[in-house]
Amino acid sequence: MKHRLMAAAGLAAVLLGATLATTACGNGSGAAGSTGKIDTKGDKNATGTLTVWLQVDAQSSWPNAVKAATTSFHKKYPKVTVKVSYQAWNDHLTKLDAALTGKHVPDVVEMGDTETTSYLANGAFRDLTDSKNLFADSANWNSGLAASCTYEGKVYCVPYYSGSRIVFYRKDMFAKAGIGAPPKTLAELMTDGGKLNKKYGSDPKFSAFYMPGKFWYSAMSFVQDAGGTIATKKGGKWVGGLDSPAAIKGLTQWKALSDQLSAASKTSDEANPQQYTVMAQGHVAMMYGLGWEGASVSADGNGGNPKLKDSIGSFAMPSGSGKEAMQSFAGGSDLAITAKSQHPDWAAAWTAAMTSQSNEKLLMKAGNVPNTTTLLAQAKSDPALAAAASSATDSWMVPISTGWPKVEKSSILQNGLSDIATGKKSVADACKQMNQQVEQALNGS
Repeated sequence: MKHRLMAAAGLAAVLLGATLATTACGNGSGAAGSTGKIDTKGDKNATGTLTVWLQVDAQSSWPNAVKAATTSFHKKYPKVTVKVSYQAWNDHLTKLDAALTGKHVPDVVEMGDTETTSYLANGAFRDLTDSKNLFADSANWNSGLAASCTYEGKVYCVPYYSGSRIVFYRKDMFAKAGIGAPPKTLAELMTDGGKLNKKYGSDPKFSAFYMPGKFWYSAMSFVQDAGGTIATKKGGKWVGGLDSPAAIKGLTQWKALSDQLSAASKTSDEANPQQYTVMAQGHVAMMYGLGWEGASVSADGNGGNPKLKDSIGSFAMPSGSGKEAMQSFAGGSDLAITAKSQHPDWAAAWTAAMTSQSNEKLLMKAGNVPNTTTLLAQAKSDPALAAAASSATDSWMVPISTGWPKVEKSSILQNGLSDIATGKKSVADACKQMNQQVEQALNGS
């Protein structure tokens, strides 16, 4: 997923706050203020339109879940029209910022879990603290996603799904290269990659392991696995950890994998082009992707290749430090009700339907990790989802700081990693620069 926050976010939220007082009054059609309890009992006579912004992943990979949520919503509000608009990750925040300062504000918006902090801090979303029990199994929400919805003890959004990353591989290529089972350690993965290179290396497009140079979610997992971290808060200030020996060790391992096993561009990321579309072309033996991407490789449409339907397997990314598996980034999405929504009751009812346990099971079938630990245990027993669910159990998260969006917006990590991948800078020099820039961004200097 692409998580990018535009500079206008803070300004938009400030302007939003200035106008809340004039827009947050009741109008007899589900309206309420930006705080207080929400009533989702339903109204058979209510009329109007509920506007929902979801990311395009829902349209392409789990449209049945969206349809089911709306069907459930209409049992309470049969005369209310639900308008779902699908957004792209690369510009949805720009559009949201513009909408928040205007009169036509979406009622429900999907947010990447690293995008929420500034919006929560600036009052862009409705306080759901007193209404948390309206949402299914809210006592057992995924801790990483729940943290991304929480600011100063208040709850401002609802966990939607988690997108833990795992390795997808070509079972047929492994077999022809003489590899009997997926690797259990990073060293085994490198050895297997060498065997794949020997078998298929005459193809100039071949990647034993596809790894773009700006794929920071993967690189930071290597840092975490080696015992490092991006930054920690000490004495009220953020202290960077990317110049530590552990971080350098992890990124040295990441560079070795990139150098020896990948023909991917050293200056692009995992979304440009989408990794699954590259793997679908037949020149990739392994890739590190989100749970739903494995099915997309062999999908009929959207860049998939149905001929690979029975060829794609998965396993958790092996650790280089003796752990059961490498920690995965706790990526995912949340659903928030905008503070300026004129229909918070309707918005809450639709959000509750979209995140109900029955709907979360539909998301699981699409390859997503569910939003609660209750369903996570069930996901681990599903062979198709077990690797992703296990990976999500031990995950890591970016620093929870209002300065984090600046790190992403400035592409600090992406550019530093590209310098490492291309050899423009040594691992140590690039780590030193990234660390300094991350500290400055997190501490607002």
